[in-house]
Amino acid sequence: MKVLLIGNLPADGQTSMLLFQAVIQREMTRLGHDVRLVTPMPWVQRLPWPERLRKWVGYVDKFVLFPFTLKRHVRWADVVHVTDHSNAMYVPRVTARPNIVTCHDVIAIQAGLGMIPGWNVGWTGRVFQRLISKGLDRTDEVACVSHLTRRHLLELRLAQEGKVGVVLNGLNAAFAPVAPEAAAPVVCKVGLGPQDRYVMHIGADMPRKNRITIIRAFIELQRRAVASGQPPVADKLLIVGPPLSPPLDELARSSGVSDKIILAKNVSHEDLCALYSQATALLFPSLQEGFGWPIIEAQACGCPVFTSDVAPMNEIGGTAAVYVQPEDADGLASAIEQAAPRLDEMRRLGLENASFYTSERMARGYIDTYRKAIDARQAA
Repeated sequence: MKVLLIGNLPADGQTSMLLFQAVIQREMTRLGHDVRLVTPMPWVQRLPWPERLRKWVGYVDKFVLFPFTLKRHVRWADVVHVTDHSNAMYVPRVTARPNIVTCHDVIAIQAGLGMIPGWNVGWTGRVFQRLISKGLDRTDEVACVSHLTRRHLLELRLAQEGKVGVVLNGLNAAFAPVAPEAAAPVVCKVGLGPQDRYVMHIGADMPRKNRITIIRAFIELQRRAVASGQPPVADKLLIVGPPLSPPLDELARSSGVSDKIILAKNVSHEDLCALYSQATALLFPSLQEGFGWPIIEAQACGCPVFTSDVAPMNEIGGTAAVYVQPEDADGLASAIEQAAPRLDEMRRLGLENASFYTSERMARGYIDTYRKAIDARQAA
């Protein structure tokens, strides 16, 4: 079939969504389908606008100019796939063909409705989320990336139950264990010593990523080691992402662990695989996710995972991960210590769990969803 993928404006820098649309394009092509990926282009945004105007100028590219390009491609397609629900406002432009939307989460929609404490959404953001919600309601099929996302979407009455399914994400790149000798230069490059035992976290500095619990758990691991006279399970904490916020930086300094926290930004895919492979564990006590890609990325590299005992994390990690209450730093530290003797078993089970989340399995799930949308149109 002829599949039109609608992707994200590259200049927006939404790395995970760019990877997702690329893997869908690759797998659909490999499975024998004719695929076009179209995205807004920064025709106006590329001009030398002041930084404070660039976001608004980007809206011209996405919402004024792109729909004209989109109309021509829709005529070619058998089915249209909006790969990111944040672009669901394009649905009214593609209704001439069977269409589906991938819903990765409803977190921003919940924030726009005032359902997330501490996340204040301006009036333009609320308008944007209403447009997304209307698009989700009008599309032929919604494919949610987790059962939790489906439950949330239905609770918010954003779509009819009969047209909302689940297509679990697959790994969006090649993640696999890296041998110690190959990983060693990468470990040293980010500032870790060859003998350092480190736990790691990857993610943005936003409240729901729950960095504060990670810092507090690491502090507790160091405190317990000093009290017992034994070496800690991990003597360094590697954070892949932006720098610590001032309050977290002050917490680390006042607790005497700032020199044990290593920050790494702009890590390549190859380097990330190496860092996962050599880590003692990934700490991922997120408060809210649509899926939780780092869980299966780490497991695919043989890295034990400690994550939140809430959906979808406790759905994705399988029996391989250790689940904790996400805001219980002492509990996370205890879980790491208690699991230390069986980290090798966690690595083995994690590799088995991650092997389920293949990009081909995900792509075949979308093919089934395309056919459902096409068949429903033909029946109508």
